[in-house]
Order: sequence, then C-alpha cells, then structure tokens
Amino acid sequence: MLRKSHWHNMPRLAAGAVLVLTASCAWSQEGVQIYGRANVGLDRYDAPGATAGPAIHQTRVYDAISRLGFRGTEDLGGGYKALFQLEAGVNFDTGGDRAQDGTVNPNVGFFLRDTFVGLEGPYGRVTAGRQSVYWQNGFIVPASNFYINADVPFFTGVSTGRLPLLISRVNNSVMYTTPSIAGANASFTISPTTTPGPGFVDSETVAPGAARDARLYGATFRWQGAPFAAQVDYAYKRTSSDAVAGLRPTGSGLKAMAGWRYTPGGQVSVIGVRVALKDLAVPMAGFAGRGDDLSQFGWGIAWEHMITPNVQALASAGVLQDARGCTSVVAGAAGRGCQNTGATSYMVAARYLLSKRTAVYASLNQVKNRANATLDYTGMALNAVPSLSPGADPRIIAIGVIHNF
Repeated sequence: MLRKSHWHNMPRLAAGAVLVLTASCAWSQEGVQIYGRANVGLDRYDAPGATAGPAIHQTRVYDAISRLGFRGTEDLGGGYKALFQLEAGVNFDTGGDRAQDGTVNPNVGFFLRDTFVGLEGPYGRVTAGRQSVYWQNGFIVPASNFYINADVPFFTGVSTGRLPLLISRVNNSVMYTTPSIAGANASFTISPTTTPGPGFVDSETVAPGAARDARLYGATFRWQGAPFAAQVDYAYKRTSSDAVAGLRPTGSGLKAMAGWRYTPGGQVSVIGVRVALKDLAVPMAGFAGRGDDLSQFGWGIAWEHMITPNVQALASAGVLQDARGCTSVVAGAAGRGCQNTGATSYMVAARYLLSKRTAVYASLNQVKNRANATLDYTGMALNAVPSLSPGADPRIIAIGVIHNF
C-alpha cells in the first residue's frame, strides 16, 4: 500500500524512472557494458626468517584485485568504430583505497585502472589514456590475474624485490595495436610520463622551466597457433635529463613466455623475466650504491588442468637468480650487496567452479628468500608491510571466492 508520502513523491519517482529508462535505451544503442570482478577471501600471511627485523604473522580478510568498469563502442561505418573504457579498482574488504600493507593502492579508485578512449578499424586500434604496459601475461600465465589471489611474484616483471621496475599502468600513454595476421599481432606504446620508482620522476610534475624529456616506451608481440602460444614484452623508461645531478636513471624490462595447451582446459607454460636499472639515483641500504647498473633474471613454469568440468588444479614455480652490478658491501652472511639476493617461489591451488562466472578456491603461495632478498607479493597488493626485511620468507594460505560479472 502506498502511503501519502509516497504519493507526494510520485512525480519525482516517475521522473527518475524516465531517466533510468532513457539511460538504458542509450546504453543499449551505444553498446555500453558494465562489467567487473569481485575476488575476496580469508588468508593467513606469515613471513618468518628475516636476517634483521621481526617476523610477521597476520590473519586477514583480503581483496585480490577486484574491479568495476564501463566500456562501450559506437559503429562509425566503413569498418571503423569508436571505443572507450573506464575501469575502477574496488576494495570489497574495506571499501577504501588501502592495500594490505596500509599504504594507498594506486590502482584503487575511480578510474585508476585501465581507462582510455580510441578508434579501431581495418588498420588496427589506437587508444589514449591510462593503460597497461608490459606487465600483463594474458592467458599464457594467467593464474593471479584470472583464477585465484596470487602467483609467483616476479612473473609480471614489475619487481624482483630488490629491483623495482614498477611499470604496470601508465598515465598519458598512446598505444597502437596492429591487426592480427596469421595469429600474430603487436602493441606499441609511448608516454611522456614515467612510472614511479627509485630516481624516476613524472614529466608533468617537474618544476617550471625544467626539462620535460622523460619517456616510456613499450612493445608487446603475441602469437597464437593452436595448441601453442607465445608472447614477448619489452618496456623502457628514463627520467628527465635534469632530474638527478650527474645521472640519467633508466629502467627496462624484458619478458618471454610460451604456452602449450595440451588438452582443452590443460596448459603448460614457461616464462623468463629480466629487469635492469641503470644510473641508480637512490642508494639501497645493504644492497646497491648510487650510480650502480643493476640487473636480475628469473624464470619459471606454470600449469593448469581441468580435472573434472567443475574442478581445476593450478601450480607454478619460479627461480630468481642473484642480482648483478652492486657496489655496496654489507656485513654478515649477505656478503657483497648482490650476493644472496635470489629467491625461489611456488604456488599450488584448486578451484571449484560453481558456474561459468563464479568459483571458490584454496591456494598456497610461498617465497623462499635468500639472506639479502626481499621478494614479496607487492604486485598483487597482498604484502603485509611496505618493505619486507631481507631474508624473510612470505607465505600466504588463502580461501576465497571470485565472481565475474
């Protein structure tokens, strides 16, 4: 039964209904889609074994890279279309913008994930905005992106712990993606804005009159010829020429991966990652000195298999070699700065598919750092502290639910 107050608000409710109906019709005509992912669970994070610093033990409710987005296209005729995407990071565990370590997550908020506008046609696609460069591995090594909470941390190539390349989503970027020919295509990106990292600055935030010649370049090459697939990623960034006296810090990342889909729902993949930082602007205590040229290499393997139509098994393992190029010396078991900076990591998990869009999972992720290594789950925003103590061995045992909409 409608109360008098409800009748009083009927004109306002009717107007709202008309607006909703009008918006729905417009969205349908323009092909706008609302989409997203919720990935939430309960985990136990432990990091014992540090050469200096306390052990960490936490039981947490976590969010693993949830998002909400809007995307759409408009047919322009002649094989061309306009397109856009607005994607926001969402923390379902708190509703705020903090990562598990208490710092601000730079990818949580409206619209801090991939957000761009562009044109697509017979000769490829051009987009401009805030876009993913270099770090995504697609379906070849997909576990942490699509299936569960986390994977071997250095597989994205964003950070090896000691070497923070930190190229993921890049502001002010222009990307061109070629058409696919014989199962192959490529993407090329340029940006006048470097991604934050030791000694790097944003060309838009330098002082008036200062050099604005910071640059970031990225290239991705993909090929798929069932049952095989391959991908190579390269990214390079440099800071402004007058940002650091006497130095011109640069960073680069290179990834190569290949996958074999040996059966529907079953795949084995291999990946290699190299990260390099040159003209290091900021010394890293107990590791590297100012002006060092550093590099580090890692490799690994990933496996996925549908045991039944509803049960999926996942596993991966990786080895990170010691870094090279350090000039600093630290006392004790760590020896010279680059010694004992390697690590090993593995993941085992199982998923039960409740539907095509919803699954529950249980996972174990483990990193074994050597005495002067600091590899952690920073790329997944699941690290417990901003800076892990050298030698600590982070482990995450988790149960969660993931829903795609």
